[in-house]
Amino acid sequence: MNREMRRLAEREERRGKQNDRGRRSPIMGPGGPGGAEAGRLQRLVQFLREVRVELSRVGWPSRQQMIAFTTVTVVTAGVLTAYVFLVDLAFSRSILAFIRALTS
Repeated sequence: MNREMRRLAEREERRGKQNDRGRRSPIMGPGGPGGAEAGRLQRLVQFLREVRVELSRVGWPSRQQMIAFTTVTVVTAGVLTAYVFLVDLAFSRSILAFIRALTS
C-alpha cells in the first residue's frame, strides 16, 4: 500500500470515528421516535455520506486529459458517423439501381 493510500485510509478512519461520536443511536426502526420516516431519513443521510466519501476517492482527470478525451470522442464519433452515412448511401443507391434495372 503506498503512502497516499495509507493516508487516505487513515483519514477515512478518523472521519468514521468522528461520525460515530456525533451519533446518539443506530438507525431507528419503526418502533423508535418518528417511526419509519426517521429510519429512512437516517439511511438516506448515511447513503449520501458514503457517496461523498466514494467521490473523494475518485481519480478525476486533469483539464488537459479532459480536453484530449473529449477530442478523441468527438473525432471518433464524426468518423463513425461519416462511415455509416457513406455505407448507407452506397447500399441505398445500389438497391435502387437494382430495382430500376428489374422494372425496366
